[in-house]
Amino acid sequence: MLQLLIFSAVVAAAAVEAAGEGSCAAAKKCCDGQDTDCAVTHDVNFLSSDPCYCDQGCLDMGDCCSDFKDYCGVIDCRLSGWSEWSDCSTSCGIGEATRTRTILHPPANGGRECGDLEQTKVCRTEGGCTRRSRDKISALRETAQLLPGKWSSKRMVKSWDVRQNLKSYEEPIKKDEYCVVFRVDKAMKACLGSKDTMELHRGNQVCVSCESKAIREKLGDRCTGHGVDFRDTRFKSVLSSACHGRWERIRIEDECPCPGGPHFIFV
Repeated sequence: MLQLLIFSAVVAAAAVEAAGEGSCAAAKKCCDGQDTDCAVTHDVNFLSSDPCYCDQGCLDMGDCCSDFKDYCGVIDCRLSGWSEWSDCSTSCGIGEATRTRTILHPPANGGRECGDLEQTKVCRTEGGCTRRSRDKISALRETAQLLPGKWSSKRMVKSWDVRQNLKSYEEPIKKDEYCVVFRVDKAMKACLGSKDTMELHRGNQVCVSCESKAIREKLGDRCTGHGVDFRDTRFKSVLSSACHGRWERIRIEDECPCPGGPHFIFV
């Protein structure tokens, strides 16, 4: 009789211990949705311990019993790893690169959702930049430093080259050079005080030549301060620091369309 009582006590203690672990399996509970009655505790009076739960709502509340997912068949979404980042969406300037991942197994029975399947990030490339798109590389914050157009290489008298006597002679073409047409939006009064800068007045269109000596390789083979289409940027005269202002780039041409050639050259 004593042995039977001892055995019964051991079984009861094991049952209490199993319940005390907050086991859905021990309590044989699995509930749909959010059900506050689907609680498990080793204390039937709910006085000496906090319950854990075996309803799907416990996933949101964070109070599931430790074996809830296994016993109740809850499956979290399983995803593949991220792919490599794609090539930049543009060959010149700022674009986007993307990477993706796929669903290996969808969620079930209230399991964790899958989350984003695509991510994007900003990227910058310069390799495909043409002369007419180089403004996408940091031109907006630059200030154009100007010299009078009379010092343009296009206006200077060319020295004689004896090779010009040869039938096979071809004059070198400076393919990198170009001209920018600006409309002046604001200029200081000091610009009107000199013949070299008097073209810099509000509303006037001026031609500025980007010549070989001023072209910067680090800027994508363009001149500093050559502007951005339909955006205001700054200019400043090298000869007169009091002459400065803002202008808007209208277009880029291979040759300056202004009568008489460029009004200014970039430094």
